[in-house]
Amino acid sequence: MIDGRPSGGAGRPRPTTAGRLGSVAPVPFVGLAALLIALIVFTPVLVATGPSPLAVQATLLVYRSVGAPTTEFAVEAYDSEVPYRWINVSLGIGFTWSGSCPTGALTWSYANGTDQVAWNVNASSEPVVVNVSAIYDKGGTRIVYAGEIAFDVVNLNSSSESLVYAPCPWTPGVTSAGSWTVSLGTDTFLLANYGSGGPS
Repeated sequence: MIDGRPSGGAGRPRPTTAGRLGSVAPVPFVGLAALLIALIVFTPVLVATGPSPLAVQATLLVYRSVGAPTTEFAVEAYDSEVPYRWINVSLGIGFTWSGSCPTGALTWSYANGTDQVAWNVNASSEPVVVNVSAIYDKGGTRIVYAGEIAFDVVNLNSSSESLVYAPCPWTPGVTSAGSWTVSLGTDTFLLANYGSGGPS
């Protein structure tokens, strides 16, 4: 006898550590508790800080009615409640439509605002180049969105009235050349994300 217990192979086997703990805290519950503790500790690290990229994505919306004297361009976030530190919309006119973005000198008009959720301008001349930039700057996150697109109206005052458009090469990634039928409603373009900088 050692400490009052049978020695050698006699008697029942000594309980294992798992067996001793199992009577108080079964192994499945111990594992679950460990998992919950890990989640509590690491969840703040796993949760993304700042806004979601889609929520602050700047867009250029184009509104036009068949036969209208103007085309409206609006800049706002994909989630329209997001304010931008700075929005600029410039309209360039004085060129002949050739199916691509003009490279010659244009006559420009500018409209901009600070701390805006959206910014709208109307173009009474076609063709027109629309140059847009929007800066989101909040909570240590700064993102510059930009795009430049040329537009023209074709088949004016008909059921097939359309806006044709072509991107400018110095803001790639905004869109490819195309067209949309005015009677179908609004067209939307996602502006290019240039991070904290801007187009070069």
